[in-house]
Amino acid sequence: MKKQFIFIIMILIIAIIFVTLYFLSYRADQNEIKKYNLNYEKYLDKTIYGTDVGSIINFAINNNEMYEIEKSENGKYLDDDIYCVRIEVIIPTQDEEGNIEENIYDMETINKLGTDRFVQNFNLYEFEIKKINYNSKGRVNYIEIQNIETLN
Repeated sequence: MKKQFIFIIMILIIAIIFVTLYFLSYRADQNEIKKYNLNYEKYLDKTIYGTDVGSIINFAINNNEMYEIEKSENGKYLDDDIYCVRIEVIIPTQDEEGNIEENIYDMETINKLGTDRFVQNFNLYEFEIKKINYNSKGRVNYIEIQNIETLN
């Protein structure tokens, strides 16, 4: 009887240790996600400039490269629902009749042409983040940034 009691106590202690370790790991993961998301969310509801857009794109590309996110045949990052981040930059243009057309550029295109070149051309232009989406883990996985100069 004494051996059974000690065995049950040992099982309970081991179970408590596993539950505690799982909880601590989950909490650490959530803190890491929150810290990661802040790199993008700090720009929400603010006017940002081309230099900021370049920084956001570089951060996303470095993230995708660090986690070795696969690319499609046309060089676009494939969403893995874990670490991948995709960014689209919308730059509206106005034609001679006053119609506004939205030109959408993904971060891979901007990076291929040169993020530094983008910054050089758009450093004083005003942008804002229009949309942020999150994956199933709660990490930022899509950002839509729009140039707001031509809209005013």
